[in-house]
Formats: sequence, structure tokens, C-alpha cells
Amino acid sequence: MNIVSLPHPNNFLVVEPLNYPNPYDFSIPHRHDYFEIILVREGKGEQLIDFSKTGLNENCVYTVYPGQIHHLKREEAEGLILQFKKDIFDFIFPVKYHYLYFPQAGLQLDTNTFNHLYEITESILSLNNEPQLSPLSIHKSYSYLQIVLITLIEQHQYHSNNDSGSFGGKFLQLLGQGIKEKRKVADYAELMGVSTDRLTALCKETFGTTPLRLIHEALILEIKRLMVSGDLTLKEIAFDLNFDSTANFSSFVKSATTFTPSELQEQLKKSLLP
Repeated sequence: MNIVSLPHPNNFLVVEPLNYPNPYDFSIPHRHDYFEIILVREGKGEQLIDFSKTGLNENCVYTVYPGQIHHLKREEAEGLILQFKKDIFDFIFPVKYHYLYFPQAGLQLDTNTFNHLYEITESILSLNNEPQLSPLSIHKSYSYLQIVLITLIEQHQYHSNNDSGSFGGKFLQLLGQGIKEKRKVADYAELMGVSTDRLTALCKETFGTTPLRLIHEALILEIKRLMVSGDLTLKEIAFDLNFDSTANFSSFVKSATTFTPSELQEQLKKSLLP
């Protein structure tokens, strides 16, 4: 099955009306490589998320994460869709992408809470419609997204009475906490209380990839953060992340990004310049 990319590849964050003309064939199930937050204001429809059918209900918010099978039939539904890449979480601390792996895809909200989220999303849409955004306006839109995501996380926890989340959330939370010291699949299998084979099967089922690939993704994300968020030298970053040599650190970065550590740091810093 083909992976669908963000319609505007140069943007980390996009807002579209629910009935926008998709640049891909949405009439058949597909996979995204980005997150979607679907806010349904009124009307009806249905969707398929990882082979589970669910309706589109008024004042309901749905979360679709990268790799999930998705098929949306809008019918008469009206609303907005927030679309964003995982890269955006580098800019919206302290929210992390694995916090969005909720036990259920849809969440029915009270009218006031839904309207609050909808108005914030409309604010992002208004900003994105401006011909040219200043760096401050871009970060303002990221701040709006942060409010939306934090509210959703809080609401999911409130409605489920359980903040531990699904398997995906649990695994990625452990990954985020342990990435500096733990690099082996066996380490996380032990923490999850399952065998390595079972952990691999669950990761493939949930994320469409292996636990080792997720470990490497989490590690390169932490490397990027350290490159732009502090005064550590590349050698110090390698030491902080427990690489046994700068050569192995450089080899890992090159393999994961095609850039040397210094090239990657330069690219990241350029992307943050106003």
C-alpha cells in the first residue's frame, strides 16, 4: 500500500477544510506519513482506521497517526483537518509525538471544549492563508497546535481515566525516557514484559516498522535536539548519548540522515534562522 505524503511537503503544519480536494485517491484505503487531527463540526460520514469502522460525529475529534490504514467518507460532514509531520515536535516542547497514540481514535467533546479547539484551529488556518509568514507567526501557529494537542491529551486521559495509553504510547514513552542508555530491542522487551519476538510483532502491527527502527528514530531525534538546543559540541553530544566513540557517532548520524554530524547541525540551524 502506498504511503501518502503531506499535501504541502515544505510545511510542517497544514489546516484544510474537511472537504478539501485531496491530491491523492482518497476513495481507497491509504496510509499517511503524517498525523491528522480531524475536527467534525456538523454532518455525518464514516471512516476506516486500521480496519475498524467508526462514524463521523458532531463535536468529535479523531486522531490518525502515521502508518495507520485510513479511509475517510465525508458525505455531508463539515469541519477541519490538522495535518502535521513528526518533525514539528522538535518545536512544541514538552509535547511528544507518542502522547498522541490514544486508546481510541475518536473522542466526543462537550460543545464548549470542541468550539475552543475549533477556534484555535481556525486561527492556524488564518495564519497559513497569509501570503508570507514571519518567523514569529510560524511559531505562533505551532503554539496554537500545542494548545490543541495538550487539550486533546488531557481530554483523552479524563475520558479514559487512564493516562498510560495503548501499547504504542507505552512503548514510545519508555523509548523517550530510556534512549540515552538503552539501545537494544531486548532492553525494551524486558521493560514491556514481553519477548523480543512479541515486541517486534506488536511494533510491526502498531507502527508498521520494527522496534530497532523506532529506537534509531528516537535516537536521531534526540541528537537533533541537542544540536540546536544547547551549547554542547558534537563530541560532547556523542558522549552525552553514550556512544563509545565519535567515529561510531558520526557513522550512525551519516547512516540515518545521509549527513555528517557537522552537516546535519548546519542544516538544522539554517532551518531555524529567521
